[in-house]
Amino acid sequence: MNKNNKLLIVASLAYDGIDTGEIKVDRELGGAGTYICLSIKHFNLFSGIVSVVGNDFKESDIRLLESCGVNLDGLEINLNKKTFYWRCVYRNNFNERETLETVLNVMEDFKPLVPIDQREPDIMLLGNLHPEIQLLAMNQITNKPKAIILDTINFWIEKFWDTLEKVISNVNIISINEEESLLITGEKDIEKAANILHKMGPKYVIIKKGEDGAVLFGEGKTYFAPAYKIDKVVDPTGAGDCFIAGIAGYLSEINEVSFESLKSAIYFGTSIASFNLEMVGTRNLLNLPKNKIEERIKILKKESE
Repeated sequence: MNKNNKLLIVASLAYDGIDTGEIKVDRELGGAGTYICLSIKHFNLFSGIVSVVGNDFKESDIRLLESCGVNLDGLEINLNKKTFYWRCVYRNNFNERETLETVLNVMEDFKPLVPIDQREPDIMLLGNLHPEIQLLAMNQITNKPKAIILDTINFWIEKFWDTLEKVISNVNIISINEEESLLITGEKDIEKAANILHKMGPKYVIIKKGEDGAVLFGEGKTYFAPAYKIDKVVDPTGAGDCFIAGIAGYLSEINEVSFESLKSAIYFGTSIASFNLEMVGTRNLLNLPKNKIEERIKILKKESE
């Protein structure tokens, strides 16, 4: 594989507070960027992250990110503020998540600076964070990437729609869940919602249906990808980030973006996300071997035959 295939990640690094009902943790290393870095370490490619942390970000956490093989030249350390903090509680058997606190801290006035030698990525992944940051980073890219991939959540859709709409109009792939899709399009029928999203810009639309898998729309085709059934969900935090990371990592490694390559990429994303669900925070990703990911991919492919 060509290690020069470049993936540029723009995503948040954070400390999280998570209450699942059974487990309660605080100041757990999180943020979309963390889950993405821990997921893309399984792919053979050059990647870099653009993000910001504060004066409370642990040196051990920086070393953990480095151990994923991700270039940290685009990581800013703001010594005057604290790291982005997010806290949530899950209810109703994980069917409902309430955000209790979102403290932007360093993210509040963060102006991302993409390192000069990373401004021509093959693929750009815009993780779930403030659309203004996503837009500022996109505007520094000097080539036309094979794909710009977008993830977002309700918070940004509701609070910063005008900016997010501009971001959506400039991406090739969007990955959102049914609730987010409804919020953006006003359409409950996901096929109709996908058509609206296509018209907004993205060539490929992935709509996640939780335990019912995900549906890929593009090139006039539709593909249903099953979810991996696990015995017990412990914590769904970061599962969407792992999913999109698996997609971005696979597409970057094979250096091809098409409906067919996306089908395969979704299996990687689904498999990595399934492991993430089995332990709190990022803990199940830390020592996850690639052969375990591939075992689950084989099971998923059999299911979809």
